[in-house]
Amino acid sequence: MKKGLIALAAVAAAVLAAVLLYDGVAAKEAQQTFFAMDTVCSLTLTGRDAPAAAEEIPAQVTALETGLFSRQAESSAVAQLNRSGGGTVSAQLAQVLSETREISEKSGGALDCTLGGVSDLWDFSGEPHIPQAAQLQAALAHTGYQKLRLSGNTVTYDDSAAVLDLGAVGKGAALDAVREALQDKRLRSGIVSLGGSILLLGRRTFTVGIKDPAGNAGDCLATMRLSDCCISTSGSYERFFEENGERYHHILDPATGRPVQNGLVNVTIVAQSGLVSDALSTACFVLGVEDGAALAADCGCEAVFVAENGDVTVTDGLRAALKVTNPDYRIVN
Repeated sequence: MKKGLIALAAVAAAVLAAVLLYDGVAAKEAQQTFFAMDTVCSLTLTGRDAPAAAEEIPAQVTALETGLFSRQAESSAVAQLNRSGGGTVSAQLAQVLSETREISEKSGGALDCTLGGVSDLWDFSGEPHIPQAAQLQAALAHTGYQKLRLSGNTVTYDDSAAVLDLGAVGKGAALDAVREALQDKRLRSGIVSLGGSILLLGRRTFTVGIKDPAGNAGDCLATMRLSDCCISTSGSYERFFEENGERYHHILDPATGRPVQNGLVNVTIVAQSGLVSDALSTACFVLGVEDGAALAADCGCEAVFVAENGDVTVTDGLRAALKVTNPDYRIVN
């Protein structure tokens, strides 16, 4: 990986000066690498409060995972909702659910946080396999974002067998929480990477790489010059298995319960909100280029769509910032 390049869905890294001036005082740099939310995470912060802030973030992310978002952790709020078929949640989780539902509505259900039962059948995190058609149909009967209702801080399930799963928004929501926690810190710049979702802090402009799905770790097909934003990517190469000569990836179509097959291999979203970027990377992948670009525009975000034949479609607001670096890919719009 080239020096100074941040590769989405790979290892995020930044090359910053070891000592910078911050309001006339030598600023400090701090780095951390940790495992949370089922992925390798990393961060680089620069500023007076960088060392202390860097020590706090891993524990914060882990607490969000085990206390709120994970449906596998028995102590999490989501797991408790699934066991009880609803309940009262914190203001933080209520806000996440409200924003998720809004994007679900705008996407026509392309984002569906009730796919937990369908995902379990594929078991991409364990021993992946093709579910039986009858099993899929039975699980799909209990999906649909409309089955979860939110009134204030109260969540109710219209279908007691529905399974809430925030896997498509959890990393982005965690980035939003981290950014809020860092607001009062004396920082000059920063990068926080939670797998395929990255937060860029401060006025510094970073070079962000979009991973080459056909390449090795760290290989990029394009780069973007960005600052002070969130970037999320969804790719068919992230989790997959092969059976009977066919490849099956983890991005499921809520309409069929099967992996999306629309020719896309990667969708990257740039937004101010981590949750929005994370949610849209999935929803826009499901919708495809035309409808996905329209959804991104409706949400005030920018997007890059990469097709398996090498075609790259980029929304207008990112065109000047994006540079294709691999000759196997070309911008087509």
